[in-house]
Parts: sequence; C-alpha cells; structure tokens
Amino acid sequence: MNSDKKIGKLIKELRSKQNITLEKLAFESDFSKGGLSEIERGLRQIKISSLEKICKTLNIKLSEFFKLYEDLT
Repeated sequence: MNSDKKIGKLIKELRSKQNITLEKLAFESDFSKGGLSEIERGLRQIKISSLEKICKTLNIKLSEFFKLYEDLT
C-alpha cells in the first residue's frame, strides 16, 4: 500500500472511531467534502500543514498519527 493510501486509510479509521462524519471533519479542517474524500481514498496527496489541521480536529498529535501510520500494514 502506498503512503497516500495509508494516510487516507488512517484518517478514515480515526474519523470513524470518533463517529465524525466526513462532512464535519472536512468543514472543521477547512477542506471540501470531495477533497477530503479523495484524501481518504488515497487519490490525493496531503500537505503536512493540512494533516495537522485534520489531526487537531481529531484530537490527536501529529506525532501520534505517524506512530499509528507506522503500525499499519
């Protein structure tokens, strides 16, 4: 699995575990719903600054996100 798909998969998993809709996460992270959907499906690359916004909305530190990323298979 490439890095874009892994990042997207992890964002989606974290969002789902917190029962946050795609629309809510997109709005609170300053994304369009379609853009965030593309990120979650690994179709679009994400900047670190944008990932920071998503992590903040999900109440997770960026460092924690990358620890979880490393654990994905």
